[in-house]
Parts: sequence; C-alpha cells; structure tokens
Amino acid sequence: MQEHSERLAQAIAQSLRWLRVRDLSTQELAQRLAAKGYNAIETREAIEWLCAEGYLSDERLSRRLAARYTEEQPSGRLRIEQEFARRGLNPPVIEGDEESRAVRALLERFGEPPEGSEPRAIARWFRFLLQRGFEPEVAQNALQRWNPRLNDEP
Repeated sequence: MQEHSERLAQAIAQSLRWLRVRDLSTQELAQRLAAKGYNAIETREAIEWLCAEGYLSDERLSRRLAARYTEEQPSGRLRIEQEFARRGLNPPVIEGDEESRAVRALLERFGEPPEGSEPRAIARWFRFLLQRGFEPEVAQNALQRWNPRLNDEP
C-alpha cells in the first residue's frame, strides 16, 4: 500500500513538472505516464487528482487551442481538427469565416501584398496557406482577396 502511494506521488510530481512546461490533455498525460512505467491505476488516480485540483483540464486546453488557431495563428479547419485529434480532444465549433482567417494569416505573415508578384512568390503564399490547414479553394480565394491584382493561377 505504501509503495502504491509513493508511486502515485511520483506520478503526480512528474505530471506537474510536465504541466509546468506546457498544457497537456488527459490523453497526452496518460501516454507520458505510461511511457514512464506507471500502471493504469496510478495513471488514472494521478489524472483524477490533477483534474480535481485544477492542474489539468481538457476544457481549458480546448479553449486555449481554439483561441490560438483562430486568433493568434489563424489556421484552417483541417489543421485545427488534426491538432485536436492528435491531443485526444474533440474539435471545437469554429466561429467565423475560414477565408477571412486565411487572409488574416497572410497579412500577419507577409504584410500588405506587393505591387508585382512573381509566380514563385504566389506559389510560396499558396503553400503557406496549405501548411496552415486551409483547403486549396479557400487558399486561392484568400489570395485573391489579399491581393486582387493576382491572376487566378497560384
């Protein structure tokens, strides 16, 4: 019994060290604890304690990620869904127009569009939007809104 409580205390201490660095979902924390050799009971009890004490919250993490990917680093639906799935969270209902987020991403990354644009630069902007998780059609429309002087071919 004493060994169990010592292992639980160690699991909690290790979890707090990880959580000090960055927010984790319960799934991510469970995977890390399992990789460190903690059994399912120790992992479950540590997670329950951390949630009860307010150190771990999937809801809080979901809100932070949603704000990051819609406001701070505007991203497309594909990237948002992928990031939430990777962390074991349910994707949020995304408010607002995806095309507007794409234009905002272009403005934040590249500023105002230049007067003349080479095909190489246009392709770079297009790839940037695709990497941010915007679908090709959304990226194309956003490029047109960002720089109306562009032709229809990326």
